[in-house]
Amino acid sequence: MFNLRKPLLAFPKETWLSLLAEMSQRGEGRRESGAFLLSTKSKQPLVTDYLLYDDLDPDCLVGAIDFGSIGYHRLNKQCRERGLRVIADVHSHPGGATQQSYVDQRHPMVSREGHLALIVPNFAQGHIRKHQVGLHRFHSSGEWDEWSGVDSAKRIRISWW
Repeated sequence: MFNLRKPLLAFPKETWLSLLAEMSQRGEGRRESGAFLLSTKSKQPLVTDYLLYDDLDPDCLVGAIDFGSIGYHRLNKQCRERGLRVIADVHSHPGGATQQSYVDQRHPMVSREGHLALIVPNFAQGHIRKHQVGLHRFHSSGEWDEWSGVDSAKRIRISWW
């Protein structure tokens, strides 16, 4: 059973705001953008850094996201060199939709049990609040847990210190 006192994912305020600003800029209000969310190798759900998809694979933002093997190679290299691990990924969708598309469900960025995927609405434009974010957890069976609204907000912590 999930303990609501312990979030599935936590962000320092600066990291959250910087991530959304970068996604907004790179998506230019007309295409999806995204990032891998990173943490230290401990089991804490704290996002300590992120790597944007198009920094890893410069040709991946094509309206949707077409992330290739070169990007995964660069991601793994960066994680090894910096002693970090991927704990989640995030990408934007147009409009208010934060549900996963068929492609999102069938082709997760990381297909590991418990991996988290966030979907941010409106191509990450404007002030995005955590209750607007879709949160999805992958199971090795290919199924997903999905939360939105108040349910996702309870599972994401943004520390305002």
